Amino acid sequence: MKNPPLGPRPAPAADPGDLGAAQRVLEALREAGRPLRIGEIATAVGSHDNTVRGHLATLLERGLVETSTAPAEGRGRPAALYAAGPRPGARTDEYRSLAGAFAADLVASGDGPQVRSRARRIGRSWGEGLRPSTTKGGPHERLDAALADLGFGPRRDGDVVRLTTCPLLDLAVANPDVICQVHLGLVDGILDRGEGDGEAELTPFAEPGACLLRTPPA
Repeated sequence: MKNPPLGPRPAPAADPGDLGAAQRVLEALREAGRPLRIGEIATAVGSHDNTVRGHLATLLERGLVETSTAPAEGRGRPAALYAAGPRPGARTDEYRSLAGAFAADLVASGDGPQVRSRARRIGRSWGEGLRPSTTKGGPHERLDAALADLGFGPRRDGDVVRLTTCPLLDLAVANPDVICQVHLGLVDGILDRGEGDGEAELTPFAEPGACLLRTPPA
């Protein structure tokens, strides 16, 4: 069996386009609010299991659904579970467009400490502009809400955040040093932290399905 690739999936677009009949499957998963087996989904939408599998393949390809494995129960292969992924934020395409343009220009400039420093400053400026719209909750809650809104699919575990999707994945695969500095600057700006002030750390493509972001203690 082929091992799953390291790192996140591409962030879904704010407008996923015409999903056709697959939209009913996505809506059923969102209404359930928990992972479902294929049989449960088929019952909810009044369709056949094989038809539901086809719709799930479409949704998985677009990053709108996540899959996991149910706990083993007796003999046989554990059942697959499906859940609605994070809703694409309205800012995802905006961030992809603007930050992507800056990042592409930085990448064209080469690599090195000066380029990475400039990348982080650009990200920080973007993050500072997001602060007024993320004022509820503590620092971690504000950061997670902003990251979700921008298309990073954050999953927090203490001071570690798994970034399960990436709005600049193509650029990040080719130039992780530069792109990750943009993302780290974004985190600095949202948290209002400067150099030597308990900076965040980002490990790109750290595990199957995610990059790992370590944030300063709240």
